[in-house]
Amino acid sequence: MKKTIFKRTLAVALCLLMLCACGVSAFAAALPDGAVLLSNSKTIDPDQVNLIAYRGLSACAPENTLAAIELAGRCGCNGVALDIQPTLDGEWVCFAGVSVDMNTNGSGTVSTLTAAQLDELTIDRGSHVSDYPNEKIPTLRQAIVVAQLYKMKLVLTINGGTTEELQFVIDKLDTLMTTLKLFGVEKTATIVSADQRVLDAVKAAGGRPALNTLVPIPLLVVNTCVTNGYVGFAGRYVDPLTIKNAADQGLEVYGTNVTTIFEAETYYKAGMRTIVSQNLVKHEPTEVNVAASAFSKVSTWLRTIINKAVAFFQKLLKDFALDQLFGSLRA
Repeated sequence: MKKTIFKRTLAVALCLLMLCACGVSAFAAALPDGAVLLSNSKTIDPDQVNLIAYRGLSACAPENTLAAIELAGRCGCNGVALDIQPTLDGEWVCFAGVSVDMNTNGSGTVSTLTAAQLDELTIDRGSHVSDYPNEKIPTLRQAIVVAQLYKMKLVLTINGGTTEELQFVIDKLDTLMTTLKLFGVEKTATIVSADQRVLDAVKAAGGRPALNTLVPIPLLVVNTCVTNGYVGFAGRYVDPLTIKNAADQGLEVYGTNVTTIFEAETYYKAGMRTIVSQNLVKHEPTEVNVAASAFSKVSTWLRTIINKAVAFFQKLLKDFALDQLFGSLRA
């Protein structure tokens, strides 16, 4: 009897130890390398800050990837700012810059490659890329799902380019709005650009345009937004007067490229409550959202399978058409 009680007690103790070990790995993850806790500040109330992860938590994972988005959500960010652009066949993807040469194992430009061609590439550069060896260029649809699972708002940036490149973007805005409407975020996602032609097209399509400006000039940037019907602006070195004027007009203001507690405190004291940062976080990573993690893996896998299947049948149909053509010529 005593031996039985001892064995049961030992078994229970071992189970508890295993549960504790699992709990440590799942719930008490260490702060990622490169991340800085907003609570380190003695003057900022983190609950009063709308923290937007710049290109995901891009100081800790490769920028604009599902891994960076997921990490931002786990660390308490309220939103995620992503660079977006259309592929040759109109699929919107999350990627900064025109050329894929700098961040992937491929070459070419996003606008001259199809979504299937981009899916064959792997992100091979970026923060702690060795910890994320198989990251792909995500579609905007994938990014939206992960962001929604972590209840994060979307700030989508369309970068500048040549007249032809910007026109290509404008021509594809209908597919962008279709995607946003599909996920019910067309009224909450903010689309940021420095080009007013893009912003005007976004507004005409029913989106929420915001002006991207390097150094906001007091009154001028506020007047520009009000006159053109923009919802706000994003900028660095925003002064208290501009912030107040924007607030009086009901405009959103995004303080960009904030990487230190000192910068965050400066913006906070000036009255800004929305901060875009690649490394500031609200807390250490919480447990992995199983649905988000599974979706990231399965959706990437399915994209590869579907693209290969489509390519196979396209080749099959092409070969069949050629056989028919040559057969008719021989006849």
